[in-house]
Amino acid sequence: MHKPPLRILSVPIPVPDGQLLAGTLIEPVQPNGVSVQVNAATGVSRRYYERFAAFLGGRGFTVLTFDYRGIGDSPHTPGAPVPRMLDWGRRDIPAAADILAARAPGQRRAMVCHSFGGQMLGLMPQAGDIDAVLAIASQHGYWRNWSRRHQLRLWLSWYVAFPTVVGLIGRIPGWWLGGQPLPAAIARDWRRWCCSPHYLVDDAGAPLRPHNDAVRARMRMISFADDHDFGPKKGVDKLMGYYPNAGIERLHVAPRDWGLQRIGHFGFFRRDMPARIWGEQADWLLQAATASVNASGAPNLKAG
Repeated sequence: MHKPPLRILSVPIPVPDGQLLAGTLIEPVQPNGVSVQVNAATGVSRRYYERFAAFLGGRGFTVLTFDYRGIGDSPHTPGAPVPRMLDWGRRDIPAAADILAARAPGQRRAMVCHSFGGQMLGLMPQAGDIDAVLAIASQHGYWRNWSRRHQLRLWLSWYVAFPTVVGLIGRIPGWWLGGQPLPAAIARDWRRWCCSPHYLVDDAGAPLRPHNDAVRARMRMISFADDHDFGPKKGVDKLMGYYPNAGIERLHVAPRDWGLQRIGHFGFFRRDMPARIWGEQADWLLQAATASVNASGAPNLKAG
């Protein structure tokens, strides 16, 4: 079957604080009226999502992928503040949203969020503009949300290994997490959050929820039964409470449910994920984003 061609463009994303982000925009020849922003996981380059983004483009979505500051092709811009993880949510994701809205005016606005990317929606001033969210393994990262057999490892990581390694070499190596290296200030933000029962907190430890109540999108939150290290079911369940006014459909998927041997935390976006699985989620995303109204005040829907 012939697939329509796509325009793939490099799009620089200026952030008001002086940082410049690297972005890739996919424009379909026959747009379906929905633009999709892909918010990456911690330390994961936008290039990891390029095959999935192209798939969505083939379905008519206008898609923007981008690298957070300090990651991939978005190194620290001279003159900009030292890269922090907090700024990924309060500055970088909103800046990408503004660029996509400008490049795809009049389209409904959707997001595909992987892990960390789904935790930050309440930091966006434009939180109320999102129509649909597909959240893949997005979790509340407090270390006690993991099973008891994982908690000792996590305690050692957050309270011993992370501060020691950051103090010695000024970063967290990419191989530790299977992604890009994390600069020191970013690693320190992440550690502080994962050690707090509130998770997203400011420098004084106070919870950060500036725009969470404004999120009224339809959301599908998916976790995976074999994602033991990064996205446990309890953690994903707990993140639901961060978006009290969204219409949430909650799915917990075992690999066999999709006819697969494994999925884990990163498998959904791998190149070998069957097209039928991506297609099912793309169909949901289109339907959810183009519904006549947002899910304002809708109750959370739990399934699976």
